[in-house]
Order: sequence, then structure tokens, then C-alpha cells
Amino acid sequence: MLTRLKVVGFKNLRKIDIQFGLFTCIAGANGVGKSNLFDAITFLCDLASMPILKACSNVRGTHGRASEFESLFFHEKGEKELRMEFLAEMIVPNDVVDDFDRNVKPTATLLEYSLVLRLNTEATLGSSKDPIHIEREELRAKPSSEAQKFLSFSVGADLAKNKKLIFGPGPRTSPFIETDSKDLDITILLRSDRSGGQPQKISARKSPQTILSGVNLSSHPTALAARREMQSWRMLQLEPSALRAPDDVFDDASLSPTGKHMPNTLFRLGRYSDIANRLADLIPGVTALDVDTDETRQQRTLLVKMSDGRSYPASSLSDGTLRFLVLAVLASDPDAKGLVCLEEPENGIHPLRIPEMLRLVRELSDADLSGEELAVQHSLRQVIINTHSPLVVAELLDDELLFAESLRLRGASFANFKPIGGTWRARAPNASDSGFITRGELHAYLSGMRARSRSNGPKHVVDHLPPIETLDLFRSA
Repeated sequence: MLTRLKVVGFKNLRKIDIQFGLFTCIAGANGVGKSNLFDAITFLCDLASMPILKACSNVRGTHGRASEFESLFFHEKGEKELRMEFLAEMIVPNDVVDDFDRNVKPTATLLEYSLVLRLNTEATLGSSKDPIHIEREELRAKPSSEAQKFLSFSVGADLAKNKKLIFGPGPRTSPFIETDSKDLDITILLRSDRSGGQPQKISARKSPQTILSGVNLSSHPTALAARREMQSWRMLQLEPSALRAPDDVFDDASLSPTGKHMPNTLFRLGRYSDIANRLADLIPGVTALDVDTDETRQQRTLLVKMSDGRSYPASSLSDGTLRFLVLAVLASDPDAKGLVCLEEPENGIHPLRIPEMLRLVRELSDADLSGEELAVQHSLRQVIINTHSPLVVAELLDDELLFAESLRLRGASFANFKPIGGTWRARAPNASDSGFITRGELHAYLSGMRARSRSNGPKHVVDHLPPIETLDLFRSA
């Protein structure tokens, strides 16, 4: 679980420091930087799996060209050196598998990973120098005894006391990965979990990949757990063509980021009735789900049976129905762990179905589980969505919302993310640096929304808006 992300100098993320819970919604107008936050998260995921230049090529906007890598760095007027910095605090799984299918347990699960990448302006076409190199990389354990200080979200206190999920590092004080910059050639040290022994030494500028991405054996279980956690961070960019496609019987049986392999995933789960019932709550008329296997063509097709008695293949279903279906499948898949970023999940869905859609998206995470239920988990399910829809914002709980806005400094625009005052996010360290959402901003964003009467339960964002007939839009605050 990603609990905190600090980014400096990536795209228009000049300097952000965000605390995350199990469910978070980033709301704001298009173009302010909501997607860049997702790009930063998936960039870290790629850096844990592949060479640095390949990860840069995967970022939106570079078009896979090295000549576009400079656009990944935030530019301030007069700045000569370009660097990007990342700091991620996370809860890693308490049991992971190495590349030889061996189970290992980390010695600590509350970790802090930091990485600084620098643009090499001297690199030219045909030169031996990479355009981007590592300037610093570190992995440290945070003491489990102080976990409650770091885990501020609603069930964070319960997690902090859970010794099965949060433990370590014991008497250890040295980092698992550390940068030694005493010499001109920056050296990165990779230490084993065992005490004693000499660390491995790697030249930062000569390494084509992060040191963390090269950890694949049980000899470094905590670093491996950090890598596996970051590899589980993914962004869903659902494509209608992928959602409608049949599967070869030998294709993957897990949903891809585009939504492909839904027939094989549903076939693996075998929970047709459960998922059909979830879907029926959202789309009246759905009575059953099935997967048709064509033995001759070695192909599987997903079928939805409606109240008229007919079964319809995925190729004939609407975009909204398919998006609901993929969410229902993910919510029912026990193997779908880690962090999921989902852009504008309301797309293709009727406005009246947004509350049901949000309920299903929350079920993708562990946000509604109690401390006792979380205690039996080996890893946590987390969801971050973004939206520009006031209909979605109105249905959120106060502490689920972060508001994205665009600010300017010295001629450069940058993204800022701020919570509602009085929530756990507003009480987090450094939260005041970004400011808080004002009542006027909420009114403006929810303009046209009629507040619902909610006499019981936790406070929702829409509760800040008085009935439209009593709101004087021209009265100064």
C-alpha cells in the first residue's frame, strides 16, 4: 500500500507531498495535472521492473522517443540542472515470492523508498552517456513502533497495531539501499537483511536500471518486498475494443490494464452468479453471466444473459455495461491485489448510476474492511481514482477527496493537491503547505447540485452545500 508520495520536478509536479488512504479521489478540471500524478505512480512501478530509459519511454507524452525525455522534468526559469525526486512510503506484503518461486518474508514492512534522477545535458545522439542517470537511491525501514504517526487514515490506527502486517526492523539502523556520494563516482550500496557481510557496490552513473529493480532473489527479502509492492501499482486505461475481445484459451487469465482477458479471468474465477448479482445491482435486466468456450477455435467469449432470455456477447454490449462488468470482475478477484489507478471511472455510465459505480469502485479496495478483517490480509488493496465530475465529488466522503488545481510561479504552471480542512489528510504532516479546499471552492465545484439530506452516518462532500434555493451565489463569503 502506498501511504505517502512526495514528487519534486516530474512533469508539472513541481513539489507535491500527498498522503493516501485505501481509497482516494483526485478531483479537478482537465489539464491541471491529475493524470501526471498517475504517471508518476506508474513511472515508479516501471522503474521497479525495467531499465530507466525504457520506463521513461513508457510515460505518456514522450512517444517513446529519447528526444522527449527532457519534457518529463519540471522547468523553472533560470534553472540549469534538471532533476526529479521521488519519495514513497509504503506498507509492503509480509510474504513475497522471488524469481525462483521461493517464498520469503521481509524483516520490515513499513518502508521508505527514495530516488533522484538527473538529466544529463551532455548526452548526445551516438554518445555512450545515458540521457538520464541515478543521482541517489535509498530504501529504509521505518520503525513499526511509530507506525501510528505515519498511518493517519481511518483504519491506520488499527493497522499500526497489527503485528502481522506492520513489523520490523528490530535493532537494524542501516538502510537496505544507500547512496555513497563521497567519491566523484556515486556508489550505491545494496545490503542484505542479515547483519554483517559486505554490501554490494554499484556505480550509479553506469547502472542502466534502479538498484531495486535488480533485486530478484530471496537473499534480499525486504528489498524484494518493496519491489513486488511497487510492481503491483498499475493504472487501468480501459479500452472498449479490449473489453469486447474474445480470448484464446491459452491467453492470460488476469485482466490487463486495458481490460483485455475478461473471458479468461471470469472463467478462472468461476463465480458467475456472484458477479452477475453485482452487475444486476447496477444494470437492471441482467440475470446471468457465462463464458462460452469454442473447442474448435480454442476461443472463449463472455456472454451476458438479460431478462428477455437472450444471451449477448461482449461485442454487442455498451461501453458502460462493459466498464461495470470489469469493475465487478476485479472486485471479485482475490488475486487482484496492490494499487489500482483508475481515470474517470464515470465515463460511459449514466449519471444516475454514479453512486452505484462508486460503491463498486470502493469494493476494489479494502476501504470498507474493519481492522479485524484487514488483520487476515497478506497485502492490501488500494484504489486511487480521478474525476472532473461534480456528480462523483458529491458522493465522496470528506476524507476521500483531494482537489487538484493549477498554480503559477515565475511564469511556470504547476499542480497543487489539497484536502478538505478538518479531515485526517489536513492533519497530516506538511498538509498545510498545499492549503485546504475552501467552502467557496466546494460551492463552485458542486454548482447545480442539490444537497441530499443525510441525517446519519459520516459526512459526505455534498453535505457542505446548502439547498440550491437557499444559496445566494452573489453573496460574498
